[in-house]
Amino acid sequence: MAAREIGLEIEISGVDVEYQPNYPYRFIQEDAVTYLQNNWRAYTHIHASPPCQRYSASTAKMRRRGKVYADILEPLRQLMYETGLPGVIENVPQAPIRPDLLLTGPMFDLKVLRKRRFELVNWFCMRPFVPMHSGSVKEGDFVSVFGKGSNRQNRSDKLAKFHKGNVRDTWRYAMGIDWKQTNEELAEAIPPAYTKYIGLSFFRV
Repeated sequence: MAAREIGLEIEISGVDVEYQPNYPYRFIQEDAVTYLQNNWRAYTHIHASPPCQRYSASTAKMRRRGKVYADILEPLRQLMYETGLPGVIENVPQAPIRPDLLLTGPMFDLKVLRKRRFELVNWFCMRPFVPMHSGSVKEGDFVSVFGKGSNRQNRSDKLAKFHKGNVRDTWRYAMGIDWKQTNEELAEAIPPAYTKYIGLSFFRV
């Protein structure tokens, strides 16, 4: 855990309206906005990852067909600023959040590109060095993690050079996730290296 690297012991609570049986820390099943309204004083930092389906490129076809996805991003953002606590809002590049921080897999030597924006709420941190990277998903150097998973999400893509025998284990390796998750959970996750970087910056504020 990032906090332990600098001598801190912390408690992490995850909140989601949907039950998350594989979440590795304390889990609270509740609407995130309602929970934060009632309990924000019990916390020192807030990390929010609102559902991205309303903005993600992977759901664009479904939106064009008329599917409507719920969105809690704006009420959550407003509440986070009102608390005065340092926080971060994570989402896909297409989401309407301020791009204070942009993290990608190659920054942390991961085998997934997984570009994500972060709006920094009530604090500031530096962006990490952005390394040059070669290779592509199509050539099997990286994998794309979305949907329910298949060995070849695009018929023109090559099987990953680091394929681990099945999609779930390949995705876990690429994302640097070492606890049990389903394909669907992995598709919604961000690499722990991202939150570690942000967490270490949080604790040093």
